[in-house]
Amino acid sequence: MNIHANQLPCGFLSLSLDGVILSINDKLLEWIIAERSSTEGSQVDAILTESSKLFYQIYIFPMLKLHGKVEEMYFSLKSGDGSEVPVLFNGIFCERNGAMVFDCILIRTVNRHKLENELLLAKKAAQQAKQSIVESASDAIILANQWMKIIAWNKAAEALFGYNEQEAIGQDMEIIVPERLKKKYRQGVEGLRATGQSMAIGRMVELSGLRKDGTEFPSEISLNCWQTNGEDYWSAIIRDITERKKAQELLLNSEKLSLAGQLAASIAHEIRNPLTAIKGFHQLMKSEGNGKPYYFDILTDEMNRIELILNELLLLAKPQAIQFKQVDLRALLVQVCTLMDSQMHLHNIEVELKYEQNVPTFIQCNENQIKQVLINFLKNAIEAMPNGGHIMLSVNNNDDDSILLSIIDQGEGIPEDKLKRIGEPFYTTKEKGTGLGFMVCRKIIIEDHQGSLNITSRLNEGTTVEVTLPIGEKAVQ
Repeated sequence: MNIHANQLPCGFLSLSLDGVILSINDKLLEWIIAERSSTEGSQVDAILTESSKLFYQIYIFPMLKLHGKVEEMYFSLKSGDGSEVPVLFNGIFCERNGAMVFDCILIRTVNRHKLENELLLAKKAAQQAKQSIVESASDAIILANQWMKIIAWNKAAEALFGYNEQEAIGQDMEIIVPERLKKKYRQGVEGLRATGQSMAIGRMVELSGLRKDGTEFPSEISLNCWQTNGEDYWSAIIRDITERKKAQELLLNSEKLSLAGQLAASIAHEIRNPLTAIKGFHQLMKSEGNGKPYYFDILTDEMNRIELILNELLLLAKPQAIQFKQVDLRALLVQVCTLMDSQMHLHNIEVELKYEQNVPTFIQCNENQIKQVLINFLKNAIEAMPNGGHIMLSVNNNDDDSILLSIIDQGEGIPEDKLKRIGEPFYTTKEKGTGLGFMVCRKIIIEDHQGSLNITSRLNEGTTVEVTLPIGEKAVQ
């Protein structure tokens, strides 16, 4: 026990974050007629009157967590002789021995009437503040009783989960738990009821939430527990972190592209030198007629293929000074379709260019890079339809700053397990592919043009590639 705390003319109390009394000074023990051995280590509720418990749980402790301190609050302590000890309370969070604690200074008051009046006003203020905080919070706040039945459901919870307050009240909390996680949820609830302990209490954990329409979303949840009149109550603060996950995924993809670029530069450098020597000897042997012509043709094809891979690697790796200008995407699509016309006729494929009226088609881009992206995706669409078919090129409004280009084919589609891997270095769904084309396109769209790229596919129905690009500064209707 700190000697300075014992010398204070007022009460002193130090609490852990979960409300356990860590230390108490002699003056406060004298007021509440209690022994140190039976007080330290117990919950602070043990020395609070019933009305003060509620006030502490719904107002003082939340305000303390929000602001780090609470000043001049009136409430009463429970004395060992059955009487109440009115006190004026000040508290602050501080760090001690590497842990956060809640230090409280308590001053005994003698004006009972003033105390009761202050308590009444404080309770009203607490209730109003609680109602205001809960209803205006941007995060979903849900309260449940000891049986995990929902007893409070704020507006943010309605927006997040799709249930209105009347639908949610009285339901079990598991209505917001995905089916695949319900067994684990029930086991957790049983553990909570048995021990009152959970790894989720007092800290943020990531879990999947379930909306009324059956969709899942990633969420961050903080779970807290308190007790009133001998019954347990639970509160959950839930935040949708879908956008944060998307941002993390984009960052991860960017890091992958950067790493792949560094690896690509190293591989290209190491391969190019021996390849140059092989090509020299190949030409020398061919000119001297040492070998069968058929073998030379095979060697030529394979060396050309190696060079193609090297060029794609260098394009992925080499930093380039990119010049941007305003380009008419519609005109660019026409150029690319004209360029690919013979190949599309050869495969019996028709292309339809569709765009909405009044859609601005000028984009801020590097023309050659975007042309390369369009050619790559059109080639993929053609190769996905060996028996012919239809390709739709659609240009639509995305928002005020960007437009959406969709490339839709009627090909064989891509299985879901393979779709997830598209974009990995050297992973390809094509027999003679390198797996680098999509990576190069993604680098051009996302890194170089601050756009976005999304691909969806259904087996035997086709694939849709969606590219979002920024509109030019002087967009033309």
